[in-house]
Amino acid sequence: MEAVEVDFEKRIQGVIHEIKDVAALYERVVVAFSGGIDSTVALFLSLLALGKEKVQACTIDWEEYFPYRARENIDFLVSYFQVSHLYLPGKNIIEEVVSRGPACNLCTRKAKLEILQKYFGEKTLIVGGANQSDSWGRRGLKLVRNTYSPLFDFTKQDIFHLCQTLDIPVRRIGENNLREGCALKHLYKPLAAKIHGQAVVKANNVLLKSIHQEGFPSEIANVKIIGTLQKNQALINLRPVPHPTLKSIISQGIMELEEIDSLTWIERPITLIIRANPGLYRNLESKYWIEKGKIQPDFVQPVSFQWMPSTNRRLRTFQVVDFWL
Repeated sequence: MEAVEVDFEKRIQGVIHEIKDVAALYERVVVAFSGGIDSTVALFLSLLALGKEKVQACTIDWEEYFPYRARENIDFLVSYFQVSHLYLPGKNIIEEVVSRGPACNLCTRKAKLEILQKYFGEKTLIVGGANQSDSWGRRGLKLVRNTYSPLFDFTKQDIFHLCQTLDIPVRRIGENNLREGCALKHLYKPLAAKIHGQAVVKANNVLLKSIHQEGFPSEIANVKIIGTLQKNQALINLRPVPHPTLKSIISQGIMELEEIDSLTWIERPITLIIRANPGLYRNLESKYWIEKGKIQPDFVQPVSFQWMPSTNRRLRTFQVVDFWL
């Protein structure tokens, strides 16, 4: 066991030295900081390697699409690390990206990295938190132009271990033990109208605020918004199973939202009916990553999938149009 710890310490020191070497090629270093565990660790290691005088933290401001308590967590960590920090506007770009269907990777490129690169320029090293738990870490590169992922070779369990080893504070939103993100990750159809965005934001805020007020220790907590463009169906994932009173509070709060048409608790295996862009529909690898990498980890029950090609030419990715239990 001690040998394993020594090896892990060597890995940490190796990353710190690598950050120093890569940063030396650029005029300054900016960490793309969301407040989640991955970017928090990337920021912490950058500060260890370079010192707070040479590191700038920057957050793309999604405004209402920030998850519940995310801004509070970001501001706490910035104060804790005593690092220079900047918010840059990104709401309009993220809305444009998601207007043609869920697209987390495209959002990372256009609504995060491109904004940072445009604002800071090519002589700035942009540090991100990509790792082996996401598709960027599994299929991308550690260093692309001026974008660098020091955690590229680490798994999510490695990152948790690193937090414990270095006593890094982690502030969870409560939606997922492994990966948390913006509210629009739970919208499983195009953001074609304001009502779609408001549905996913308000429903998830009701859920997260309710479990926070009750002190409920969630492993998974989210509300997926699916359906046609004319109907918002809410699918609630919550683990562990809530007691009846909490479940009633959540159900009542969500059904009071004028943007929500129906509500279903995920309490047994579910089949999602998905319309997909024809190119995506024919791409087995892409469908695999959507099923296993994006959707299943956020559901509390096993999910099966019924795919169909879409005739909607504006649909860039996919839309969950219905389900059955």
